[in-house]
Amino acid sequence: MVLMMLFIWGNSLVPGSESGSLSLSVVQAVRHALEMLGMPNAWVTNFLVRKAAHFTEYAVLGVLATNAFGLCRRVQPWQVLAVCIVLVLTPSIDETIQLFVSGRSGQLSDVLLDCCGGVTGAVVAALIRTRRAR
Repeated sequence: MVLMMLFIWGNSLVPGSESGSLSLSVVQAVRHALEMLGMPNAWVTNFLVRKAAHFTEYAVLGVLATNAFGLCRRVQPWQVLAVCIVLVLTPSIDETIQLFVSGRSGQLSDVLLDCCGGVTGAVVAALIRTRRAR
């Protein structure tokens, strides 16, 4: 979980021009793959790729936080609170870091998107554990 948090914050330290170039290369790769499959690809945009990356990395963090704090059969209030703190503080710190990086900006909408990704990952992990326990 801590390594994922460091990965997320490390990505926020990348200047805007480099981050944008990376996103555009992902857009091109996805469009190329869709084209090879004969599927429409114009809908794949830089905005969509960046937001999907935000959601996905926080969904992974949600799974890792759920596992790290042992949310399984018997859920204790402190475990839920700990996961919630991680899933709110991490994106808040992430967007704050971006305020100090050239070409980047902190966005409240990204914090909300990140929290949604984190909650989605945590819920999926909890559902899988509950199902396995049965």
